[in-house]
Amino acid sequence: MSMRLTVHLRDPALLILAATLNASEGAAQHTDRSVRIQLTDSSSAVVHLASSDPSVMLYTPRGIFRLRADAPVLASWAEAVANLPRTVTKADSTRNAPPTLPGSVLRATDESGNAMRLLRLSGDSAWPYQLSASNGAWEYGERVSAEKASLLLLALGGRNAAGLKWENYAPTNETRDSGYRAATMAPDNPRPKYPSRAELRRFPGEVRVQFEVGSDGRVRPETLLLVRATHPLFALAVRDAIPSMRFAPATRNGLPIEDTVLQEFQFKAP
Repeated sequence: MSMRLTVHLRDPALLILAATLNASEGAAQHTDRSVRIQLTDSSSAVVHLASSDPSVMLYTPRGIFRLRADAPVLASWAEAVANLPRTVTKADSTRNAPPTLPGSVLRATDESGNAMRLLRLSGDSAWPYQLSASNGAWEYGERVSAEKASLLLLALGGRNAAGLKWENYAPTNETRDSGYRAATMAPDNPRPKYPSRAELRRFPGEVRVQFEVGSDGRVRPETLLLVRATHPLFALAVRDAIPSMRFAPATRNGLPIEDTVLQEFQFKAP
């Protein structure tokens, strides 16, 4: 027997309950769609429910965090978050331990090491959340209102609701017209420095990142997406070097345009 709820955004608690009851059903009904949710003034999330590339992406001032996971996995995380206890676990005075906030972690099902976590910050009827994301090298965290968290849970479950504008999901077409020329790295660019940390043991490393290059040839650091890194320290070295890099911008019919660049960096011990 299927149960449905019609709710309004004025009641975040009911929205989360609806996500719990309908997450699995919604994920099965709807594929090849995407929706963007503005979580805060500085961050947003995009949920892709697509057979070819299901994922949730968090856009932040520190870069983009992408978690690839099948639709049932995303729906299950929404259900787990909706079922978080409303009470904070009290501190253990015998061990001088801090109180524990209820939370749930979503980990990518690929080998990227990406993860997101939602912590419930109070047991009130309009509880806020702390949303954190990590790619294994750097992290981002921000408080999200109950209303916005509810929308995210509904989207992860594939549900329809006021405030969610689903669109057909169309993967990026990599084919380029004859008038297009890709951005190229300037020959005198600073190279990421090999990290001076003993735990690397002078091993070689590799980092693959994606980012936007503007029509002025400058990298937009907030678009940095870590695709793969053999060690977090190599990824941090690349992140530190990216803002100083310059490119010959991509062009279309001779005019400079913004473009997406997928760049690989190799590390060898000096």
